[in-house]
Amino acid sequence: MTKKATCIWAYLTWVGFIIALCQDCKDECKFHLNQGLVLNIFLSGVGLFTWIGVIPWIGWFLDIFVLCPIVIVLVVFWIISFVGACKGIEKETPLLGKIKIIK
Repeated sequence: MTKKATCIWAYLTWVGFIIALCQDCKDECKFHLNQGLVLNIFLSGVGLFTWIGVIPWIGWFLDIFVLCPIVIVLVVFWIISFVGACKGIEKETPLLGKIKIIK
C-alpha cells in the first residue's frame, strides 16, 4: 500500500487504523497514525458517554446540550484531518493536534 493510502486508512475507524498500523510504510505515516489514533480515542470516549442516556433526564440533557456539540466538533476535526491526508499534507488537527501518542 502506498504512503498516501496508509495515511488515509489511519482515519477510517479503528479497523482502518489497525490496517494502517500494520503496513510497511508506517514510519513515514506516523503523523497521520497519531492524528487518527487521537481522533478515534476521543470519538470512542464520547460514544461511551452516550450510554448515560439510559438515565432519562440526566442522559437527555447530556446528549442534547453537551455531547451533540462535541460530536459535531470532532467530526469537523476528522474531516479536516482526512482531507489533509488525502492531499498528502501534514496539517495538525485543531485543539487535538498537539497530543502525541505515537512517537
